[in-house]
Amino acid sequence: MHRFSPLLPCSLLLLLALVAGKAPLTGAPRAVTRDEAIRMAFANHPDLKVASIQIDRAASRLRWSGRLENPELELSVSDDGVGLDEGDGNYSVAFAQRFPLTARLRNEKGLRRHQVILAEAEIAERRRELAGEIDLALIELLAVRERGRLVAEGISLNDEIQGFLEKLASAGEVSKLDAMQAKLAARTLGQERERLAAQEKQQRLALLRLLGLEATTDLSVDASLVLPETAPPGQADLETILSRRPDHVLALAKIDQASAALVLEESKRWEDVSLKFFVEGEKSTDAPNGLERNTFTGIGLSIPLPLRQRNEDGIAQAKLDGEEATRSVEAARFQIRGECEEAYRARSDSWLLASEAAGELPTLAKQQLEAVRAAHGIGEATFLQVRQAQEQLLEVRGAALDFLTDYHRAEARVRLVTGAYPGLATSTESK
Repeated sequence: MHRFSPLLPCSLLLLLALVAGKAPLTGAPRAVTRDEAIRMAFANHPDLKVASIQIDRAASRLRWSGRLENPELELSVSDDGVGLDEGDGNYSVAFAQRFPLTARLRNEKGLRRHQVILAEAEIAERRRELAGEIDLALIELLAVRERGRLVAEGISLNDEIQGFLEKLASAGEVSKLDAMQAKLAARTLGQERERLAAQEKQQRLALLRLLGLEATTDLSVDASLVLPETAPPGQADLETILSRRPDHVLALAKIDQASAALVLEESKRWEDVSLKFFVEGEKSTDAPNGLERNTFTGIGLSIPLPLRQRNEDGIAQAKLDGEEATRSVEAARFQIRGECEEAYRARSDSWLLASEAAGELPTLAKQQLEAVRAAHGIGEATFLQVRQAQEQLLEVRGAALDFLTDYHRAEARVRLVTGAYPGLATSTESK
């Protein structure tokens, strides 16, 4: 439940009355909670669907990795037709296959497996960022609707004053200038209401875009800006947060990937050996027997000697990648720790300010307006004083709403830095 009934600055308050009563979603829209909206975005957002191809690509590389190279078939035929032309000749058929001396193929498959995990972590991080954007978009939409409600109250209040002044003016009891002033105030409030109505439409379209839905989608939000009764926690367990943060998981996955890449590069010190099985046939003239035929079979082995190239550059680069990945984890932990400290502090401060703004001040401003209106009715206060009291009430309520909105923005920031979103751990929902 609301801790206060805030109104925006005079200008903002006015517009919100129209927003609440004039710009509702058409028909009977489907209402979704904040978490449902985030899950909806995970399933529908086009960018996530495009990004999920990276997981499929990594999985495809894993599926086809760790295989031997294609074998080679060698064929050759020769004769002495351009020489003595005695019918001599030979032919050869050979089948060659290259084999690694090390566990290179198994290491390659291990590296591809880590790359799948890396791709999934990258998608999860993109989801976290998108969920944070949706949270903020929802808060802004709810805030502008609340401002519309407050503006509606301001318009209703001004209409009462305007009607009262018009009666007194027709009876000659007050100046017609006061009635004209009330009409001018009504016009100003109406313009503010129209501006807020347009702003709500824009924010609703922005939200639908983030959800991956068409602009014509009929959707409403089952949420409200509520200030908790008690102060929120000032801190949380960092290790729990790190386990939920996809960017931290991503940094750890890069260490595993770098380690697997180093193992693979080291296994490339020795190039593959080639094993050959061959069959050779020969025709030759041998006096005094004449033309004779003979057939040979055999096995050949080719071993490259690592005398000049031992993949030193690849190994050195893999070691540097590992060092970079290790430092990236340290940098990520430092960044996340700082973000959490800032976000939790901002939320606590925002709660205190919003709680104070929801206290006595709005009540006092309302009581003051009622007292000034009563005094104006018996001629002890001018219309200008009534108008000033009304504007002050609107400003106080508007400030209270600003503080409440700031609290929810800070709450959304805490949710972003802690990664506390539904469906963030896996990537299947985005496919």
